[in-house]
Amino acid sequence: MSVPETAMNAIAAQAGEFVEPPLLIEASVPLELSGEAVRSRICTFVDGQATEWALRPDLTLPVAQAECGLRREKDLGETCRRYRGPVFRLPAIEDDPIEYEQVGLERFGAPSDVEHDVWLFQTLIEASEACGVDAGHTCFGDLSIFPAFVDALGFPEDVSAGLKRAFRQEGGVRAYLSGQKRNQSGLPARVSGMSRTEIAAFVDDIFAITGVRPVGNRSADEIVERLHARSTISASFEISPEQSELLERVLTLDVAFAEAPAALQSIAKDGGLTGVEAALVRFGQRTERLLTLNSTFTQTAHFATRFGRRFTYYDGFVFEIAAGADETAMQRPFVAGGRYDSLLSDLSKGDVDATALGGIIIPHRVESLLGDQS
Repeated sequence: MSVPETAMNAIAAQAGEFVEPPLLIEASVPLELSGEAVRSRICTFVDGQATEWALRPDLTLPVAQAECGLRREKDLGETCRRYRGPVFRLPAIEDDPIEYEQVGLERFGAPSDVEHDVWLFQTLIEASEACGVDAGHTCFGDLSIFPAFVDALGFPEDVSAGLKRAFRQEGGVRAYLSGQKRNQSGLPARVSGMSRTEIAAFVDDIFAITGVRPVGNRSADEIVERLHARSTISASFEISPEQSELLERVLTLDVAFAEAPAALQSIAKDGGLTGVEAALVRFGQRTERLLTLNSTFTQTAHFATRFGRRFTYYDGFVFEIAAGADETAMQRPFVAGGRYDSLLSDLSKGDVDATALGGIIIPHRVESLLGDQS
C-alpha cells in the first residue's frame, strides 16, 4: 500500500467524511487572510472578467469555504472532513516541487479545549507511524500566548491591536516598538487634537495632492478611523522600557518543550502580571498531556513563542514535525497542524462561527525519509 493510501486509512479510522475540494480559489482569500507576503508563494492568474484566481495553496481553505456554505444553511454541530489531493506553492527552497500531495483532516465545531488539541497531534503522529516514520523533530507553538501577554499589560486598545498584528509578521513587533516612539513626532501626533471630520479632510487633501487612492481592502474611511484612533494616544502614551523588555522575553522564548510552561510563568511573575493565568494554565495542561503520550515525537521537541504556521489564519496551538532541527529541515515538515478557531468567521464575514482545527501529512516527504532509512 502506498504512503498516501496508508496515511488516508489511518486518518479515516478517526471517522470523518471524505471531501474533494475545488482546485481553484479566489486569490483574495489567502491574500486577505495572510497578507501580500504570501503572494510570492501562490500560483495565480487573472480570468477574462479580471478576477484573480489561485491554484489552492493548501486544502484547509477550500474545505473551510465549503464548510461555511453548509453551515450557512443549517446548524451542523460537530463535523470532521478528511481529504487527499494536490496543492500548489511556489518553492521557498530550491528543488522543492511546485505541486505535491497532501493528506489531512479538518474538524469543525468541536470544543476548543486541550483534549482536542492533543487528539489532533496524536492522530497525525499515529498516521505517520503507520506509514513507517516514528521519529522526527517537533516544534510546538501557541499563537494565543503573545496576545495574552499583550492584553495583560493593559495597553490602550489601538496599541494592543497594533502589537497583535505585528506579531504575525517576522520582525513585526520590534518594528512596531521602534515605530511607536517615532509616532510621538509622526503623523498621528501631527493630527492630535483634530476632530474626525478635520482628519478626514486632511486625508482627502493628501489623496488629491498625490493622486493616490487606497488599494486592497482598506477604505479611506478605515484609514481615517485608524489615524483618528492613533492620534488620541500618540502624544500621551509610550510603551515603557520595562514593558518592551517583557515583550521581548516572551517573543524570543525558545526552549525545550517541557520547560516552556515554567519559563512563561516566570516571565509573567517577574512582570507582576495578572490576567494571563487562564492562557498559561491551558498551555501547561496541554504540554503535560502531550508529554504523557511518551512519543519519540515529543521527547526532543521544543517550543518557540514566535513559531507559527506560514499561512497566518492559525490562532492557537500549532506544530510541525520535520526530519531534523536545522533550518532547512524545518522548512520541509512532513507533518503539520494546529487550531484556527476564527477562520470560518473570517471567511464568512461573521455569518458562520465554529471552532476549527486540522492537520496534514505530506507523503512525498515521508517517502523521502523512508528512502533515507533503507
